[in-house]
Amino acid sequence: MKAVSRIVWLAVLCLISLTLWATNPVYITVKGKVVSGGKGVPGVAVTDGVSTVATDKRGRYVLHTTSDRSFVYYSLPSGYRSPVVEGVPVFYAAIDPAAAKQTRNFELHKVPGSQENHAFVVWADPQVLDSGELVLLEEVTKDVQKTIDDLARTVPVHAIGAGDIVFDRLHLFAPYKEITATTGVPFYQAIGNHDMDYNKRSDERSTRSYEAQFGPAYYSYNVGKVHYVTLKSVFYYGDSYQYMGYLDENQLRWLEHDLARVAKGSTVVVTMHIPSTYGDSPRGEYGSRMRNSVMNKHELYRILAPYNVHIMAGHSHNQWNTVIAPNILEHMHAAASGAWWQGEVATDGTPKGYTVYQVSGDSLTWYFKGVNASREEQLKVYPAGADTLHPGHIIANVYNYDPLWKVWWYENDQLMGEMERYWGVDPLAGQLYQPGKNKKHSWLSAGPTYHLFRAKVQDPKAVVSIVVKDRFGNTYKKSLQSNGQPVF
Repeated sequence: MKAVSRIVWLAVLCLISLTLWATNPVYITVKGKVVSGGKGVPGVAVTDGVSTVATDKRGRYVLHTTSDRSFVYYSLPSGYRSPVVEGVPVFYAAIDPAAAKQTRNFELHKVPGSQENHAFVVWADPQVLDSGELVLLEEVTKDVQKTIDDLARTVPVHAIGAGDIVFDRLHLFAPYKEITATTGVPFYQAIGNHDMDYNKRSDERSTRSYEAQFGPAYYSYNVGKVHYVTLKSVFYYGDSYQYMGYLDENQLRWLEHDLARVAKGSTVVVTMHIPSTYGDSPRGEYGSRMRNSVMNKHELYRILAPYNVHIMAGHSHNQWNTVIAPNILEHMHAAASGAWWQGEVATDGTPKGYTVYQVSGDSLTWYFKGVNASREEQLKVYPAGADTLHPGHIIANVYNYDPLWKVWWYENDQLMGEMERYWGVDPLAGQLYQPGKNKKHSWLSAGPTYHLFRAKVQDPKAVVSIVVKDRFGNTYKKSLQSNGQPVF
């Protein structure tokens, strides 16, 4: 009897120990090397998402972490690339929560030539729901691949996904990777609100499916003179579909440590799904602020203040640019899926597509690229009468407009002045997405945008031309008769 009692007590003690280990993190030491071509790479930042250390002159590091951290990973130094598996850069290794001491080594590949000039493409919200939408995504990816191939003739290229990879169907992560791998470049992903495990009890457990396919939810890397950061701006706080835009303390602290290694005044590109500020309305933010913008964004801005920053975001399925501060410009990217794959344009009239960024040293230029459209297609023009709310007005939708753009109009080759910017609904989007009319998504409807322009024509038979100049001095022109007849 006493022997049986002892066995029972031992079993209970073991169960208690396992429970404590599962709920109370234990200390772990991870050591290893970061090498390239058999030689250690010095000065590489290695992190567990909380603590950060640097490799010594022989490429060695020692990181003290805890069993509740999922990965040890590095910030890719400029001049190198990580191994790429199914399009995913593998800059991370899993931490074994049961081993007090463990070794994790990393191999980098030296990039031939300079990265000072390079390019990257950004898409957001492919948000595939089923196999049929995967086929549609393949069509978009072919267009992206052609753009990448053209760019890669002269400069290194990578790609960025700004979240909502899938539409709550996490089993589609795997075929998504197969499709994006065809681009032939590293494709860095950010987690979106539709990419999370909503059956878990806390935010800390909501990223497990994503991390199993793509690695850490926040990280950084360097290309040329530009420092790239990816953040998790979606915070899950309920037992159902409850989330908000929020950056937790671990990320903010990690970001401070990460940027401490970046020279002040450098260019930093930050990608996250939910933007810091939502809306291009003349009245400022609109919609649900908690679900559509980062609630503690001012702390993010404080950390980013010493740098020249471009924030890459998604979430809205619309295109716009917001000047946050003289040194911070936020780019909202229209969806690669358009309006959830239900039409060729997003709910603001922007064609389904992506944005191309070209880097020269520490300076960025960019342009919107519609799928199966040329680079010159930066606007759509509607004839007078296209919108009954604006009778007699010719209308232009300038997709990637920002405050440094100019939009003029001509009537019979005579300059009439700048067009009037207004808050409204794109005529085509309004026609395609009427509330309650979509069979697949009954909630789908067109939404207002602030990159529309109007001018009241005087001669109903006149040839009207719209000329726009972007912030880089590139000009684009569209002409038609004010009654809608094309001009050849």
